[in-house]
Amino acid sequence: MSHHRTIQTLALAVVITAAGAGAAKAERAGCEYKDIDVARYGEKPFHNPPEITSANGVLKAGLDVEYTDPTKVSIGGCGVTLRTYGGQLAGPTLRAKPGDVLNILLSNKLPVETPDQVNQQFEQERSNAHLSVVPASFNTTNLHTHGLHVSPVGNSDNVLLALLPQTQFPYEIRVPANHPPGSFWYHAHTHGSTSIQVGSGMAGALILDDDRAKIPLALREANKGEKVMLFQTILYNTNGELNQISALFPDPPAPCPTPNPGTWTCSKRQITINGQIRPVITMRPGEVQRWRMIDTGFRASLAIRLEGHPLHEIALDGLYLGRVDTWPAGQTIELQPGYRSDVLVQASKTPGRYQLINGALTAAQSLRAVAQPEEVLAIVDVQGDPVDMALPTSAEMAPLAPFPNLDLKAKAVGVQQVVFKLGQDVPGSRNYFQINYEAFDPNHSRKVVLNTVDQWSLSTVGDPAANNGIPALPHVFHIHVNPFQFERQGPSGPETVWKDTVLIPPGKQINVYTQYTDYIGAFVLHCHILDHEDLGMMEVVEVVSPEGTSPLRAMAGGGHHH
Repeated sequence: MSHHRTIQTLALAVVITAAGAGAAKAERAGCEYKDIDVARYGEKPFHNPPEITSANGVLKAGLDVEYTDPTKVSIGGCGVTLRTYGGQLAGPTLRAKPGDVLNILLSNKLPVETPDQVNQQFEQERSNAHLSVVPASFNTTNLHTHGLHVSPVGNSDNVLLALLPQTQFPYEIRVPANHPPGSFWYHAHTHGSTSIQVGSGMAGALILDDDRAKIPLALREANKGEKVMLFQTILYNTNGELNQISALFPDPPAPCPTPNPGTWTCSKRQITINGQIRPVITMRPGEVQRWRMIDTGFRASLAIRLEGHPLHEIALDGLYLGRVDTWPAGQTIELQPGYRSDVLVQASKTPGRYQLINGALTAAQSLRAVAQPEEVLAIVDVQGDPVDMALPTSAEMAPLAPFPNLDLKAKAVGVQQVVFKLGQDVPGSRNYFQINYEAFDPNHSRKVVLNTVDQWSLSTVGDPAANNGIPALPHVFHIHVNPFQFERQGPSGPETVWKDTVLIPPGKQINVYTQYTDYIGAFVLHCHILDHEDLGMMEVVEVVSPEGTSPLRAMAGGGHHH
């Protein structure tokens, strides 16, 4: 039995059980598994998410975790009841500066589940995976600041916390004064509920603003037209809800079976940007805008291009490249779950409507394991009086490189191995979601030493083919707190970049290089296919101080990546 058929069977089993158990819930009008009328429900003017901005060194924000009101919030004509921040499909953009303190009061206003509901959720996860620990219930949450180089302990970026329904928690996240500016994001991260919550839209942008005095004039002008783009795969069933982790699994091979498992492609849901279907961005001919693109999808491989326009990439995973990488029109920018790309777009001198496209992918290229047809994500409407705006040059961007002339590969002393393993005990039964052949256990940690530089060797395995097992599949490596150096294929050849999330294709070993600076304490690495993380594909990493130094002194002496 193939991997996909296995998952299809599992998904169907869960759907049938759910249908038998909860047939009382009627299908909500507009929520059927059918094509969305984009002309009717999409193509409205683009909106950035609302913003909360820091003042006098402090960002004060209240984030309420609550269900959307289906009478007020809908997607494609379906009134949805989804776990969100503030009852909106996109979390507010948090804007701060390096050196600021983020004081975020996270209030979990989701209802307390009954013991029976909690047990049903546990059974969903346990019946699909060999778990080492009991995962959190779907209404338990916490907060992760993805990509920030901040402390992972206490009430900072601590993803080992679990915030129960009807409780609140004050986060105090201190951003170092020498932290690079850039596009980061925040999302829920409690083991066991991450995929359901992020798959419902529990994510938002977290931007550390540029120092206007230190950036080129052309970038300063482009920032004025900034677009924050949360690419979302918000999955909801025919009741407008998301309560089945198996719906997040890969799609069964076409055609979709009956009953419909409600997986992404079978559900016919559309990729949204900030909760909008195919929004319309208006630009004047010659205008330059900065687009901060964030892939918040639970399992979304995106290949982004804009008709008739090159994309001028200036930052990856939040960190400036120190140059302008121009991807010619027709070439695509790859976004995998957790990736960010900042691009400058200069509108054509020819007025008209241009499509922002997610390009077609083969089954082998897509994390969903089925071929992905081309999809229009947004419309760019070029109209009005032309403007004369410039793009910054690579020479002008060079001073913005966060860690110039730092070659970690030359300094690496140790090797850390990460093997992502997705396998099965017997075909058609439970899966192993493991890192180095162990499922997530918060009591088991990998120790690394403060200020040392390691090579991380990343690979993925499946089961032996003779066993009719699952083949090696792609996984997405993400590690908290410290970014890593990685060599990628840029538009003009191989280049070294900084990232915090990277795709690991099957059959390849990817080497990245990192240094653990400033902070001791425990954080995690995991697969950013979020159901994989919830089902065990995560590991605790603990930075310890070198013998003979006091941890406090080590932290007090912290500069950022010297």
